[in-house]
Amino acid sequence: MVSMSMPIVMMAQDVQQSQIEMEQNQISISVSGSNLRIKNADGLVVEVFSLTGEKVYTSRIEGTSKSVDLGQLQRGYYIVKIGKFTRKIYLR
Repeated sequence: MVSMSMPIVMMAQDVQQSQIEMEQNQISISVSGSNLRIKNADGLVVEVFSLTGEKVYTSRIEGTSKSVDLGQLQRGYYIVKIGKFTRKIYLR
């Protein structure tokens, strides 16, 4: 008996929609001066560490975006951790 499998065909519109959904679910952060903006991290905890490993800020993220003023910190490099997402930032 010969089995013929049907190829999976995705329409261009379906591919675009899948890519958009994936991009919308990715955590993103941006820094402007001493203001940290976080998107797509609802329910996660944001932690900020100095380069020596000292935790200098922590907060739970409620909603699809959060803005955090880190003006109380000295300017320089810091590590931001949100769930499994980690990134180095520079505060001015």
